[in-house]
Amino acid sequence: MAQKFDIGLNAKIREFADKFCITRTDTNDDEVFEDFGNYVIASNFLEEELDNVKSVSTNKAQGIDGIVIIVNNRLVSEEADLGKFGPTEAIQIKIGFIQSTTKNSFDEQKFSAFTDEVVKFLTGSVEIEPYSTIYKKLLDDSGSFIDRIEETPHVSLFFLSARTSHTLEECKISAERTKITSRNEIENKCILDKISVLQRDEVKTEYEKISKFHTIQLKFENNIPLSSVDNVELSLLATVKFSELKKLILTSDKNLKEKLFVENVRNYIGSTPVNIDIKKTLDSDAERGYFPFLNNGLAIICDKIERHPVRDKEFTLTFPRIINGCQTTNELFKKYKESVEENSIDNIEVVAKIISTNDNSLKKMIIYAANNQNSIDKDLQSLNDFHEKIETYFLGKEENNFHLYFERLRGQHANVVPPYSRVNIETLARVFISVFLRKPHEMKSNAISVIEKFQKEGKIFNASNHEADQYYYCGVLWFWFNHLLINGSFTMKSKTMDMHILMACDILLEQKKCYSIGEKINYLSNSNSAISIFMETATLLNSKNYLFDRRGFYSNPKTEKLIQEISNGTN
Repeated sequence: MAQKFDIGLNAKIREFADKFCITRTDTNDDEVFEDFGNYVIASNFLEEELDNVKSVSTNKAQGIDGIVIIVNNRLVSEEADLGKFGPTEAIQIKIGFIQSTTKNSFDEQKFSAFTDEVVKFLTGSVEIEPYSTIYKKLLDDSGSFIDRIEETPHVSLFFLSARTSHTLEECKISAERTKITSRNEIENKCILDKISVLQRDEVKTEYEKISKFHTIQLKFENNIPLSSVDNVELSLLATVKFSELKKLILTSDKNLKEKLFVENVRNYIGSTPVNIDIKKTLDSDAERGYFPFLNNGLAIICDKIERHPVRDKEFTLTFPRIINGCQTTNELFKKYKESVEENSIDNIEVVAKIISTNDNSLKKMIIYAANNQNSIDKDLQSLNDFHEKIETYFLGKEENNFHLYFERLRGQHANVVPPYSRVNIETLARVFISVFLRKPHEMKSNAISVIEKFQKEGKIFNASNHEADQYYYCGVLWFWFNHLLINGSFTMKSKTMDMHILMACDILLEQKKCYSIGEKINYLSNSNSAISIFMETATLLNSKNYLFDRRGFYSNPKTEKLIQEISNGTN
């Protein structure tokens, strides 16, 4: 294919495309760069590598390529994600808008049009779903979120120009800024943080930043290596001052990194007797120095620990996660946030156990042991036998065109590519409910509470009534959906139709005489067959105008109508 970008940027786009199994051609390189731009900006905006590039895509909306909505440092890419926040949880919001161009001269007209479309979005004169619905739900005066917003949401714009490198006059950026700041209906709801124009070299720099999210350098005041054993490269008992711990637990805007606890089976549980005692110690000048003796500290697991070649107290941790100590970390963070002086608790020492291993079975044992000191049986749901059975089934299966991984513990297959070949518990639950229970509309809002309800009713992850191959089949559907979507093999008129496509695909497979799970998996193991049926499914659903009416993909009657029409072969 023709060389459109300079060698350095082209190498990074190629690396990105390989990671997500995207086939580049002369005809699709502009679209690949759009996905690349969304990936770069969203990853840095989120301060965590984005594993689904289509999760921020506007699906070819005019003037805006990507929209990133972040609530409490978590990406909200569909309405269902809002169900992850507690009914009284205080929230902070950041919104990023992205537009990319590959023209060989700076496109001032496109830059200006980009700002115009952002204004239209923020004022409600243009709707880009599902982001418009999310935005309205968060900021609607009558909604459940508005009273919990701690500070005015910040908005940022990112314009990427892949083939230019000249300096843009500040007055031109200021003129675009004025379009937003001059609108009272916007200023009353949002603060414009920045308008960033990233050209060829800046784009490359932003891409290179992403790899740094996987590593962190920390100084441990006291550290003792533990005895080496098989599959544990290095482990330490150490103390770390809060001044260093901040590097691990805080985002750049000084909020808590929520994803740091992805393998901790308990989230922060508020004012329990234990947490009250932690707070009491932190609040007392007399007791604060005794914190390492009065608190159990943290357990941290990582893929690798490297000691600095000269400074023996400094270590580099690769992909660190806190597997025990969520309560301690949250109480420290709360004390830090409420302190008048930013550095007031910097000298507090925290005891830490740091373990490095790439052995997933050992990780499971360590995480289980770290969280099984007290009675938390209900919280160990992610570690139950049936989930282990599913995990084993995934590991034992390998199709001709892909290998799937069940991420029973978040982060355990972090290095596997493409990212959509990793399927976590929540994703499997959503697909299973959509495909086997025929309820994709229930995955569009409050999905977490719906999943919990079905779990309690024994309708998902039921060892007595379900087989592991059913969940593997859900993983296969999820894989092909993402792989073909990102490669442009089919298009969706709305992002909210994803679960309906998976359900409809299953119905069409049965019409092709694939009734058993094995027959369905075998059919989809052929890439040509997978492309064909997903194209057929997407074309069929795109033609159902009633699905795109108000709340069409949220409506049970419309789902039932769709099921009946496909089952009866009425198009």
